[in-house]
Amino acid sequence: MATGGNMKDPAVAKKLFENLQSDLRLLSTEGKRKHPNVKEASEQVQLKLRTISAKTEDALSGLVSASADILQPFMLGCETKNVKLIQISLTAVQRLISHEAISIKAADNILTLLWGLMEGGQEELKLLQTAILLITTNFVVQHESLAKAMVLCLRLHFTKDSTTNNTAAAAIKHLVSIVFERVIAEDKIHSQEKLESMSEEELKKGTNKAPHSLRPCAGDAYLLFQDLCQLVNADQPFWLVGMTEMTRTFGLELLESVLSAFPMIFSKHKEFSFLLKERVCPLVIKLFSPSLKYRQGIPSPPSPIPAEKPFFPIVMRLLRIVSSLIQFYYNLLTTECEIFLSLLVKFLEPEKPTWQRCLALEVLHKLFVQAELVKSFCLSYDMKPHSTKIFRDMINGIGAFIQSQFMNPPGGPAAQAPKPGDIQGSPPSLVAGMPVGGGVSPQPAFMYRGVWIPLILVIPQGQTRPTFLEMLDKVDPPTVPDGYGLSVGFYCLVEAVRTIQFLVEGEYGNKLEKAKEKKVTQSEEQEESGQAKSEEEKNLYEELVNSSWCGMLAALALLLDASTDESATASVLKCMEAYISLCGKLEMSTPRDAFITALCKASLPPHYALTVLNTHGNMPQKGHIRSPSQDLQSTHLEANERSQVVAVGTPLPTAALPVGAHQGPVMLTAKNIQCMRSLLAVAHCHGGVLGTAWHLVLTTLQHLVWILGLKPSSGGSLKASQPDSTGAVITTAVMADLPVLSSMLSRLFESSQYLDDVALHHLIDALCKLSAESMDLAYSNREPSLFAVAKLLETGLVNLSRVKFYGDQSQHIY
Repeated sequence: MATGGNMKDPAVAKKLFENLQSDLRLLSTEGKRKHPNVKEASEQVQLKLRTISAKTEDALSGLVSASADILQPFMLGCETKNVKLIQISLTAVQRLISHEAISIKAADNILTLLWGLMEGGQEELKLLQTAILLITTNFVVQHESLAKAMVLCLRLHFTKDSTTNNTAAAAIKHLVSIVFERVIAEDKIHSQEKLESMSEEELKKGTNKAPHSLRPCAGDAYLLFQDLCQLVNADQPFWLVGMTEMTRTFGLELLESVLSAFPMIFSKHKEFSFLLKERVCPLVIKLFSPSLKYRQGIPSPPSPIPAEKPFFPIVMRLLRIVSSLIQFYYNLLTTECEIFLSLLVKFLEPEKPTWQRCLALEVLHKLFVQAELVKSFCLSYDMKPHSTKIFRDMINGIGAFIQSQFMNPPGGPAAQAPKPGDIQGSPPSLVAGMPVGGGVSPQPAFMYRGVWIPLILVIPQGQTRPTFLEMLDKVDPPTVPDGYGLSVGFYCLVEAVRTIQFLVEGEYGNKLEKAKEKKVTQSEEQEESGQAKSEEEKNLYEELVNSSWCGMLAALALLLDASTDESATASVLKCMEAYISLCGKLEMSTPRDAFITALCKASLPPHYALTVLNTHGNMPQKGHIRSPSQDLQSTHLEANERSQVVAVGTPLPTAALPVGAHQGPVMLTAKNIQCMRSLLAVAHCHGGVLGTAWHLVLTTLQHLVWILGLKPSSGGSLKASQPDSTGAVITTAVMADLPVLSSMLSRLFESSQYLDDVALHHLIDALCKLSAESMDLAYSNREPSLFAVAKLLETGLVNLSRVKFYGDQSQHIY
């Protein structure tokens, strides 16, 4: 209904009086035969309106003060239970409300009128409209009257008519929002009124009286929120008198809508934060009980009361509340959030229903995209002595969930590992990792131990698009699409990497640069203070990496091994590259070398016997580790199914293995080449922070170059040798790629001219070690690789200027 414009405008006031006169005449005509009292009251008010309108100075003030009397015929009209009279009366009442022409007493009378209609089950939609208008137009309805209006709408929500139900649900959500918007408006108005200080003892009692420490609108909002908690907990309300029923699902929805929309109120008013701590958090933990106790597929212990199953609509709404509490109230609820985050991790366990695990992942994804939250988790939990390592547990929990997807295929409990060739899931027709059929493009997917899982989501960077958390209309648990859980889990890790990268490279990198700039002008005291702060921040960034790298590497190594297409592989490689960069910048050699080792292994054929990688591969991780002998044949077969074989060559002999140990040919897949490109990119972009890991990188590149049949030529660059000379069999696609790989290798060593002296020393030292190892091979009559010698030549040529510079420097000194 349109509101009545500016009532100071005489034309608007005149129009209102005319419309009211018209309503009264219509009411009088309709009621004259069967309801003479309505006719008589209408005629009396018509006279009264003429008298008021004659006072042209301020007709509206006269209307407001007389509004209780003016309402009388319309109230009588509603009491007749005659549909036509009720409709006329409600139209007139709405007209008065929308023009703000009612007093507090008149508003109470209107509520009495509406209550009577509600109990009689008449004109339910029209009276809902009237109730909304009454509360939203201005602040006339407050305290007990406001409670009565809320109860009226809540009771209409539980009628048998679905249209009324849905309209009432929308009305209630709107009214709850209005009640809290009034608090914001009230807070903006400066008041001279002195309020009492907050009393926790008073708040703990729980009554129908608002705390004395709150102003009127805040008091109403407090009582409403308190009663929503009571109703969800199946307790009697204090303030919403007359409530007959309330569903827990709807109550949770209302709580969540308030928590997500009005965090500023809970932060500003201690009374509201008291409700958060004392009512909301214990209520959520209590309602999670069935979800925590229930274990799918595992018999319950003997008990007189059977274990209650988790109920999707309740669990989903509880997790929406938990998501809001962590996102908006973390600083108020640090201890409680520790419990909620631990619950989320617990919900990822294999015994929980699949839909529940997916809901928990959706919440975690929402949290991981928020850098300040992730930073707070690390500061508040992982860095505190005797505290739960929450951030570590979150990453490990997601990693374990991803691994469980391949051990326990969706749809059933843990099954025996399938035989080679038995594929679970529904992959498209594959030949050597490539889909066959007209117009088929590869679907991103993962395959491991015979389990094929598609990657079905593509979530834009930094965005959250939950599916199950939005299913407010569902009663039964939804069917989880194949690959959904793995996809959300994978994107959780991707977002965690982006967030850590943003915190370390964004904040730390910028601050280091600024520190260098400021150093000239700072006093010693300022410098010491800045250094202390910088040290604290560095500790935080190191903890972010320390807490996450083991679980992250276990999951990413498995996903890299299992990926079946280029785009899925690229996403995993990007995460690994990010960690190598972060660890290098923070001078954390153990995790840096562990990630580089995983990348090197992924570049080489499965179980390629390379001692240097095996010694660096002993990392403290739980999860996927390549076994040297188990299922060797099936691993080779599955690797070839995941990715097309693009090259067959001979392995490079190494001094650590006896003569003849490397006789059989080895195969490189398209994925191996993709990982080799990633390794080259890491060395090229992050060579300055690789340190001693240059030896790992260069050893791997040397072996790959040998298998591909690339041989040194003049100047140190590599060229493809004649096919017959090395025995390498290269597909046409990779044959065209060899000059590109050779060029990338040359650029890598040419760019060494931009490394600082320490980084260059590490590179040359690694090349010298490789060269010495090759000489040892030559002494035992095995053909050595000349890779190291060629690349020493390339590196030396581009760094000759340094030799001249240091020569000039030494002459200057002497």
